[in-house]
Amino acid sequence: VGVHLKDNYGQTPLSWAAKYGREAVVKLLLAIEGLDVDSKDDYGRTPLSWAAMNGHETVAMTLLGHDSVDPDQEDHYGSTPLSIAARHYRTEIVKVLLATGQVTFDSRDCFGRTSLWWARRRGNTDTEEVLLDYAEKRGMPVCDNDEFIEVSPISNNRTSRWCDICTLGIPEDEVFYECGVCNSGSFHTCSECYKIGGRCLKDDHELAQRKTLWSWS
Repeated sequence: VGVHLKDNYGQTPLSWAAKYGREAVVKLLLAIEGLDVDSKDDYGRTPLSWAAMNGHETVAMTLLGHDSVDPDQEDHYGSTPLSIAARHYRTEIVKVLLATGQVTFDSRDCFGRTSLWWARRRGNTDTEEVLLDYAEKRGMPVCDNDEFIEVSPISNNRTSRWCDICTLGIPEDEVFYECGVCNSGSFHTCSECYKIGGRCLKDDHELAQRKTLWSWS
């Protein structure tokens, strides 16, 4: 019975196993009849989303080998596993997802950002080439909005926490926004997501501006 239960974050044992790359556990859980293989956590992220985010290629392939897994599920903010893989430099998983023929290449999140946009935003030329080659071979047009990105580069400074919207690290000494209710009181969003309208899981919650100050003394 416990394999079907969710924790305080809405995650199931399958989600946790996929997140940490426990392939053997994933296989055992997938063999259980009636298991929700696309179970979504509080952010709407599936086990496949977590495997894609953390670069667990064999786990992603194992999940995709299950007939009931939908590789194109969107999370609360409209991000698919393909988009998440693209922004986290998971080029091999991008290839695996595209090979299914069941993902929406030009899917946009709630803020209009595509997988190609993310690859370029992150300077991920390997993933960009894979996506462009995929589009070219299928005669898919590349939207002009994906061609030009006029935003400041993402900082390479050490991260102090993670943005719960874009799932990327928030560098030290950068402003971020926090909800003291969502995610057990530790919901954070980076300033970039906040500026384009990104908020927590509930529209009526107030987000407080924060900044981590580090002392090296």
